Amino acid sequence: MNYSNLHTHSIYSDGNHAPREIVEQAVSQGMSAIGISDHSYTFFDTRYCIAEEKNGEYIKELRALKAEYAGKIDLLVGIELDGFSQGYDRSDFDYIIGSCHYVNFDGEYASVDSSLDGVLKAIDKYCGGDALKFARLYFDVYSERISDMRPDILGHIDLVAKLGVINEDSPEYRRLAVSALCDVLTKDSLVEMNTGAISRGYRKIPYPAPFLLREIKERGGRMILSSDSHDKSTLTFYFDECLALLRDNGFKSIVTYADGRFQEIGI
Repeated sequence: MNYSNLHTHSIYSDGNHAPREIVEQAVSQGMSAIGISDHSYTFFDTRYCIAEEKNGEYIKELRALKAEYAGKIDLLVGIELDGFSQGYDRSDFDYIIGSCHYVNFDGEYASVDSSLDGVLKAIDKYCGGDALKFARLYFDVYSERISDMRPDILGHIDLVAKLGVINEDSPEYRRLAVSALCDVLTKDSLVEMNTGAISRGYRKIPYPAPFLLREIKERGGRMILSSDSHDKSTLTFYFDECLALLRDNGFKSIVTYADGRFQEIGI
């Protein structure tokens, strides 16, 4: 299969390689399409995002590369738009990934995935040590912010489980996750199967977890593979295994990008 991947990060945010290096790697692997989707600017945490003054340069460089590589590979200009980011014009991008990386406690923002120590401190400080309350706050943010955003791709919906502080077998946790999924899932949105936490050693399974995959299937959702790549070596990381996991959970097809459009293909 000629894979596509629309969730990748370059040196414009927290990736390891320049956009051209990522595109060249995708071409060398025979991929049908590559999308670069660096993190949108978040004023309260600038460690991982595109610098506010660099956004125009980011779009300009990607559009130039898109024209240069036309005929070799489809390059899409994307953005991973955080739920708390503001001021972005959708027309600047070929697609938007909608993701939430933070919760907000009366004006104080805490990351849900930056470090185990940071998350544990936030759970202790803001939730009295209750990890399930932290998960509830995260899914509330996801439901509200992503519903308003209506992105093309729903990004790692269960990111809050990345660092292992949540009991994913808890019935209440699963209820919260399914409720958020139902709030944001529309017939137009694609749900990414994201392997980034596996490649970076945090998880052994992709997002979404199997119980969410089954809910997505039951509700007619469509899946697209992504590796949330921060390094050009992981553009199609764990994709073959993802196909097997999707088949095991009842999926007969995925969505990929090829020949200038999204296409549903059998698996």
